[in-house]
Amino acid sequence: MSDLEYDATLTDFLATAVANFPHRPATYFGGETLSYAELDTRIAAAAGALREMGIRPGDRVALVLPNSPQHLIAFFAVLRLGAVVVEHNPQYTAHELAPLFAHHGARIALVWDQVAAVVNGMASTVIPVSLEAPLPLSGAPVPHRESALADAALILYTSGTTGQPKGVLLTHGNLAANCIQLEAQADLRPGHERFLATLPMFHSYGLTMSVLLAVRCAAEIILLPSPRPAAVVSALAQRRPTWMPGVPTIYERAMDEQAAEAAADLGGVRYAISGAASLPARIIEPWQDRSGGMLVEGYGLTEASPVLTINPLGEGRRVGTIGKPLADTELRIGDPDDLDRSQPDGTPGEILARGPQVFAGYLGNPAATREAFHGDWLRTGDMGVREADGHFRLVGRIKEVIITGGFNVFPSEVEHALLSHPAISQAAVAGVPRVDGSEDVAACLVLHPGATFDAEALREHCRGLLARYKVPRHFVVQEELPTDQLGKLRRRQVQEILMAEVASR
Repeated sequence: MSDLEYDATLTDFLATAVANFPHRPATYFGGETLSYAELDTRIAAAAGALREMGIRPGDRVALVLPNSPQHLIAFFAVLRLGAVVVEHNPQYTAHELAPLFAHHGARIALVWDQVAAVVNGMASTVIPVSLEAPLPLSGAPVPHRESALADAALILYTSGTTGQPKGVLLTHGNLAANCIQLEAQADLRPGHERFLATLPMFHSYGLTMSVLLAVRCAAEIILLPSPRPAAVVSALAQRRPTWMPGVPTIYERAMDEQAAEAAADLGGVRYAISGAASLPARIIEPWQDRSGGMLVEGYGLTEASPVLTINPLGEGRRVGTIGKPLADTELRIGDPDDLDRSQPDGTPGEILARGPQVFAGYLGNPAATREAFHGDWLRTGDMGVREADGHFRLVGRIKEVIITGGFNVFPSEVEHALLSHPAISQAAVAGVPRVDGSEDVAACLVLHPGATFDAEALREHCRGLLARYKVPRHFVVQEELPTDQLGKLRRRQVQEILMAEVASR
């Protein structure tokens, strides 16, 4: 165990930042800044308005907002009352949002005014929020309120491998612990950092890594409502953030944009963290050359607040791995046939985790909660390998393993082989069912501009890197791969594309 102390809540983070750095910029958005003192004043007034509307400790308040100061103020106003934030993607349709609202039952929803009509009728009170005006909540100021570590703070919905959304219930203790772990790992300097928040706050990765951790160390939060490359490069050049969580596509597109804007400067980012998708090695060196900082890969999931591992931010990082567990976090590789047993180093198995950032369960779903754990170990559903030096490597999702001719094929190893070919920009691999009950390995590809596709040459390239049964039998070339707003690959859609193409031949 480390000597870290997990004795602060999210509301404590804010109170400490306000007390120690009241005049430090807290947010930058659309050319305007708010200091930590100003932010706290607006949070107190918003909490007062919510209290006058009947919100009490334990109640749930829904937020359907893009990244903005209004979002941050609403988030902490809810927590100040001891209530629970329920985050939602503002790009969701009514069809997607309705079952979530029916499940969590929030009476009040603060919704981006551009999509407020979508939410009408789902909550008793729907409050439209403009990004061009202050949050429309102002009541008698509510001072800082002590919360308990075990108090619920946040509900995030995740579908995992089932496709059925589950409400992940995270406590103050879970989320705060993850921030404390990350702060120690990165040696962040209170009152001196600037965070670039390109990832959405409604996602656990964006919320913890870009916002909650920033408040923990009284950093300036540069809020972008969407990760458009031009906006990212502009923020990098003008505000010079020191910390930037992202996904591979954000870094790649930012470099493409910077190349087009010769005057743009990516320097100043000490640490760039990549997650949600595998980080291609080809991105790392160019980014580090242009920024002067490090770009490292980490790993986590919503149920872990979300970060479990990260590569060392200094000596010892290993490209191609997800790094080592955070402080007070245990990971082991379970034998899929008997999770009580751990696999030896170098042998794939299911990644199991435990630590103070791991959630207690799903909202109103005890059966799913039981399935999520093996004893006190969280079952991540991911296949991984522990290397002899303690680094972990992600292999793929358990349910994505392709079984062909009795052999297991992990999509990630085939994708890495494909990406090493000079014509291939992006690759996604899935299994296509055969009539004998087995599967063919198939790949969805995006080519580099100007590249030509030669299926047999690509297969020959793969034969030099993979066993023959792992070499794709089918290829489909696309303009782009299907991804979500965070840039995470939608593997179900990839498989549907491949199955439809193979069936049409």
